[in-house]
Amino acid sequence: MKKVLLVLTAATMFAACNDSKKEETKAAETPAATAAEASKPDVKMPYVSSYSNSFELGNPAYAAMIEQGSWKDWETGNLDNMKSWMADTIIAFHADNVMTRGADSMMARWKRGRAEYSKVIDSVHAALATYSTDRKQNWVMVWAKEINTNLKGKTDTVELMETWRINKDGKADMLLQYDRATRKK
Repeated sequence: MKKVLLVLTAATMFAACNDSKKEETKAAETPAATAAEASKPDVKMPYVSSYSNSFELGNPAYAAMIEQGSWKDWETGNLDNMKSWMADTIIAFHADNVMTRGADSMMARWKRGRAEYSKVIDSVHAALATYSTDRKQNWVMVWAKEINTNLKGKTDTVELMETWRINKDGKADMLLQYDRATRKK
């Protein structure tokens, strides 16, 4: 009788532990985004955005791609990698109000620009990958500082903000670039 009671007690405890683990597993499978969505306040924006008000965090691999291609490769002068992450049809609106169309034109412009500096030190303050849920487009925003030393040894510092659109093939197809006017003439 004691053996039967012991077996029944062990089976009951095992079943109870199993149910607890199932609940823990079920809770772990519930996406954090669902909980975050439920706790988000409903905020009315003062303006209706012309592009979108519906964004979520995007693929961080896109942010890494832009940091490497637009920042690290620029800093080191390794611009031959541009074709690997940039769409052939890219359009870029640079901070100096010059628009560039096509990967070859952009690559040529960046190579000419980089050749004007003997040294570049970049530091990225933030890089954020986002996804517009209503437009179904990926974007990467980068806020950074650049310290350039020209060929005559003059150093200049500029703060930059870049917004990159990433196409369905995972390549950058648009650049919107802005800088803070800290350059000395």
